[in-house]
Amino acid sequence: MTLLYPRAKKSSPLITPQAYVEVVARGLKLPSKAVVCPITPLVQTLVKQGWKKRFLSAEVYCHEKEDFCFITGFGCGGPAVALVVEQAIVLGVKEIIFMGLAGSLQEEVIPGDIVVCTESICADGTSPHYTAKELVRADKKLTARLMKELRAHKLNFHIGRNWSTDAVFRETKAEIKHYQKNHVLTADMETSALLAVCASHKIPCAAAYVVSDYLGGKTWQPDFKNPQIWQNLRRLLTLCQHKLA
Repeated sequence: MTLLYPRAKKSSPLITPQAYVEVVARGLKLPSKAVVCPITPLVQTLVKQGWKKRFLSAEVYCHEKEDFCFITGFGCGGPAVALVVEQAIVLGVKEIIFMGLAGSLQEEVIPGDIVVCTESICADGTSPHYTAKELVRADKKLTARLMKELRAHKLNFHIGRNWSTDAVFRETKAEIKHYQKNHVLTADMETSALLAVCASHKIPCAAAYVVSDYLGGKTWQPDFKNPQIWQNLRRLLTLCQHKLA
């Protein structure tokens, strides 16, 4: 006998996003488009005079003259991003671009490179609550718009699969080798959960990263202080804002 309740038998949830929002954010209305980025200091550098900060299990920056918002300050991992995005959707968000840092699994994808995600492997604990599939896909039209914007600004980028996992310190060499063989480009902690949540609500979502470290060698190779990483993060965030505005 197992104590774990079968996820396949899940039906109507006890706590809905609508009910939660009534408690924590009654009366709040958000723009229809959002950039979701867990790197709070990066977002704050783009927030200028006239933007207002609100709190919704996260920091949400809105401007009364713009139909988009920045969502940040929610921490990391699938549960954190799912919690805030479920609320944001209830409050009016209808299109999302996610961006952040990711580790590379392939030699040709080096720190500082931009990667656009086409689909993400659900190795996290949150996305299986929203989908039974191993892979969740980014919205094709929104992803195409994002890539068009990157090309227009002459920014090179890779396109491919991502692997989402909850446990950074449990990423094994065997797993990494497996995903390398299956042409997975990057690893992160949020994308699968975010794409699964958005798909369940029929909300278009795209995702892109800047590579911060390499996981595919004999040892972990971090490069977080590389100035190219932060330069491309700022470029990517500005483009995401421009694409949604």
